[in-house]
Amino acid sequence: MYRGRFEGTQHSAQPAPTRRRRRRRRNGRLTAMVVAAMLLLALAIGGTVAWLSTTDKPIENKFLPSKVSCEVQEKFDGNVKTNVNVKNTGDIPAFIRVKLVSYRTNDAGQHIGGIAELPSFTPGAGWVKYGDYYYYTQPVAAGGFPAANLTNSMTLTENYTDADGGHQSIDVMAEAIQSVPAQAVGEAWGVSITAGSVTAYNG
Repeated sequence: MYRGRFEGTQHSAQPAPTRRRRRRRRNGRLTAMVVAAMLLLALAIGGTVAWLSTTDKPIENKFLPSKVSCEVQEKFDGNVKTNVNVKNTGDIPAFIRVKLVSYRTNDAGQHIGGIAELPSFTPGAGWVKYGDYYYYTQPVAAGGFPAANLTNSMTLTENYTDADGGHQSIDVMAEAIQSVPAQAVGEAWGVSITAGSVTAYNG
């Protein structure tokens, strides 16, 4: 009987509940640490995503503007100008006009006084004189020339025999402008250009 009671007492005195409490406490701490770590990770990821979304730059569309330019091409031999024309050096079709400026120079090439009228010549096909300019009345393709020269040959006065004297010089001054829209030509040059014709621009 004594041993039986003793054994029963020993059995009931085992610290099983205490072990369970320790395990529960350890499991609770571990769970809390895992949850805390997950929260920190979530906050870190969320902060990174927010930063990326708020600092991301929009895609920029880049447009290269067209270029309009031209260059006079001519040959000069003594007092004769030949093959006077203008190249469209831009990258879009353009209308071209030319102004001829005549003046006198001395032997040193300096401007001097005296009248220097333009020599008479017939403009090439497609060229029309309007005001102080000669207009080519068809659009000229990028990198191209008017189909006809402004003039194939122009003879300048080599020596004036009046009191002012000197020699004749002629500057070929060219301009180009985009051929479309027509409004651009009208507002810039004040003219309307159609095939073989130049008239005042009316808006």
